[in-house]
Amino acid sequence: NKVELIKESQALQQQQEIKQFVAGTAADKAPIIPVSAVLKYNIDILCEFICTLVPVPHRDFTRPPQLIIIRSFDVNKPGEEAEKLQGGVAGGSISEGLLKVGDQIEVRPGIITKDASGFIQCSFIRN
Repeated sequence: NKVELIKESQALQQQQEIKQFVAGTAADKAPIIPVSAVLKYNIDILCEFICTLVPVPHRDFTRPPQLIIIRSFDVNKPGEEAEKLQGGVAGGSISEGLLKVGDQIEVRPGIITKDASGFIQCSFIRN
């Protein structure tokens, strides 16, 4: 990304450096697509590559839903009193199953604490 910020000669040099870096790895034959999100340069090529060459993973919609969380953030102000905590936001991908309005969900590992003897305990969060 941000290929608009460098000269063509620099982009070509970086392309060669990337090819050398990935040589002999699983990415050896992967295309190197210079893009500029700001100018929308090669975004169509990148999208076409993703849609045609990256396989869609098999998903079993009959299994219980499972969400793989890849990012999260807190919506509370730093130092907020416990009674005023509002929660957070988690985002990710459903790897199997389906979620429907009204479904019960469970967050794991949930709240992690240690008991009196130092053993870790996980309390799942359920809605």
